[in-house]
Amino acid sequence: MTDQPASSDFLQASRVLKVKSPLGEDQLLPERLAVDEGVSRLFEIHLTLRAKKEAVKPEELIGRLVDVSVEISQGDGEEGSGVRRPFNGLVTELHEGPPITRGLRSYALTIRPQMWLLSRRSDCRIWMDKTAVEIVETLFSEHGIPAPDTSGIISPPPAQHYSVQWNETDLDYLTRRFEEDGLFYWFSHEDGSHKLHVADSASGWLAPSASAQGEGRVRLAQGSSDRNHINDWARRFSYVSGQRAGADWNFETPGMVPGTMTPSLVQMPDATKRELYEYPARISTVEEAERAQKLRTQSIEADHDRVFGSSTSRILEAGRRFTPYEVAHPDHAYEEHVIIRASHSIVDRSYETNGNEPEYRNSFEAIPARVPLTPHRATKRPRIEGTQVAIVAGPAGEEIHPDQYGRIKLWFPWDRKAKKDGTDTCWVRVAQNWAGSTWGGQIIPRIGMEVMVAFVDGDPDRPLVTGVVPNARQTVPYDLPANKTKSTFRTNTHKGTGFNELTFEDENGREEIYVHAQKDRNEKIRNNHSERIDNNWVQSVGHNKSIEVRNNHHEVVGGNMMITVGPSGIGRVVNSLLNSLVSGIGDVAKNLGFPGLLNPGEGNMSVIVEKNKTESVGVFNAVNVGAGMATNVGMSYSVNAGTRVNLMSNDTMSLSAQNSATVHSGGELHLTCGKANVLMHEDGTVTLSGTKLFLDFAEIEINGDQRVVVNGGRIDLN
Repeated sequence: MTDQPASSDFLQASRVLKVKSPLGEDQLLPERLAVDEGVSRLFEIHLTLRAKKEAVKPEELIGRLVDVSVEISQGDGEEGSGVRRPFNGLVTELHEGPPITRGLRSYALTIRPQMWLLSRRSDCRIWMDKTAVEIVETLFSEHGIPAPDTSGIISPPPAQHYSVQWNETDLDYLTRRFEEDGLFYWFSHEDGSHKLHVADSASGWLAPSASAQGEGRVRLAQGSSDRNHINDWARRFSYVSGQRAGADWNFETPGMVPGTMTPSLVQMPDATKRELYEYPARISTVEEAERAQKLRTQSIEADHDRVFGSSTSRILEAGRRFTPYEVAHPDHAYEEHVIIRASHSIVDRSYETNGNEPEYRNSFEAIPARVPLTPHRATKRPRIEGTQVAIVAGPAGEEIHPDQYGRIKLWFPWDRKAKKDGTDTCWVRVAQNWAGSTWGGQIIPRIGMEVMVAFVDGDPDRPLVTGVVPNARQTVPYDLPANKTKSTFRTNTHKGTGFNELTFEDENGREEIYVHAQKDRNEKIRNNHSERIDNNWVQSVGHNKSIEVRNNHHEVVGGNMMITVGPSGIGRVVNSLLNSLVSGIGDVAKNLGFPGLLNPGEGNMSVIVEKNKTESVGVFNAVNVGAGMATNVGMSYSVNAGTRVNLMSNDTMSLSAQNSATVHSGGELHLTCGKANVLMHEDGTVTLSGTKLFLDFAEIEINGDQRVVVNGGRIDLN
């Protein structure tokens, strides 16, 4: 009977599998290893082992790096002289099994790359003007992961001006950005670390690793079970679409829909009839379209030629080049390939039995090394269904902040990194009720307003403001529900106090349209302007009023017309209501017909007529002047009355002519002053009557062709 060794006697030296962990040397004894690795995928290692400790605490291993190595060659027998292939990763799962023989306990570990930690954090985040390379470097830094190797990127991808990580894990977002930019990745391993490699072309594939000792040739022997042989090699060719095409809309170039077509380099019968078209292609220029469709075409071309195989070679690694060769058929030439996926399995039963040969095998997929494994866009883009709330953003000290298209800046409540000044977000278009070529509607939401945002095609990268909503800070113009019948459009003076307003009152019996202009109101009418007022019309002008009529001016007044020069009662009433800045001033017009509302004022009035002025009064015209009245006529002055002309002065009256004066009467002419009268008849008779007649002349001549009659009670001649 052979004595079984105690667990303390178990060592990993000279065994095909070895593990280094935070628990210490030889505390974990590996028995089975399964590795799944590939390009553009996270590797996953499942390790079954025995632990010398009675109980391994989860915090001793989970979240910590461990090393697993596989023997490639034994060397000269000295410890450490053999060649081993390392695997390094982060323990993400610990499975505790039952106790087994010799005081050991069974455990299983799941090991993944540190990049897997990006799947443990999700966020809603805006990335501005960042390339995929900058994003991976930023995320790795935030997660405390060593920087990736990006030397395989020959054509650095352009930055995306605005990209939203919407309820995505950091890993999903990063993977999506890699796929959009045609970047593929894989991992290499060393003792104590592993590294992410990113490339965009076939030149980025790695050479054979140190484990292969620089040897990139692997023997192919179909059906062989010998060590380090490829024992199965099956090449598959697939039909691929003949071309990729895509298009999108760019509002800055509405006359052209950016798009392009890229044919595949893989020649297939009638392949050009099989086009893969997409809309929207998330492009804005023809250059972007060409780049996008080229990457999409490369992704389907990579599916055309693929090798599926299996082997016992332990040096096949994802992302590394190798070349098969056949000893039995040296004339069979194989081009250089690269592993894009491999599954490794190894079992070591040496802790239970003596002399047992470890079992190792793998299966793999490979493509020609001249082909880049441009990824398909397999990671699902997030969609935002419905609308989101956002707040208008802008620089400090500003109230309105648009660009030439009326776009505005926003910050979203879900953006925990938002600066709220518009510097960390894109310009967002604002839907208007009408839009044309320099005509339509234009309303710019102001900084601090709450807006509703939809997303074109549900794309978080394409926000569109669809409306503005009030809140507890941005309140309604009139208190509600008290003013529920009012429909109002009120603006606010920019960097000042005041507003402009147009309000419709629909309360039954109080219907009204109210207009308030904080400063000026201007109207321009290219043709006719008609107004119809069925009741009264009140106007109050605070300062000056000017009316210019280029042609004719015609006014018809059905009743009376009065013009008062100077302030009146109506001005005080209207001004008092206007100063209160409320609607309802129409009540003033209701009282316009009542006496006493208009009081004559004191002021001056001038009427200037460049040419002729004609007045026509149907019945009676009276002019009442409180003090003096003067009429100045440059040439002639004529008064014509159909029946009678009366001139009356309560004091004195003077008629003066610088040259000559004529008084003409067709019948009689009477001159009366007290008891003195002069009566002239149309037949030539002149009668002077009165108390006394004095004639005081230097010379008097009396002529009578027939006779002179002098009658008097007494006649004195001197």
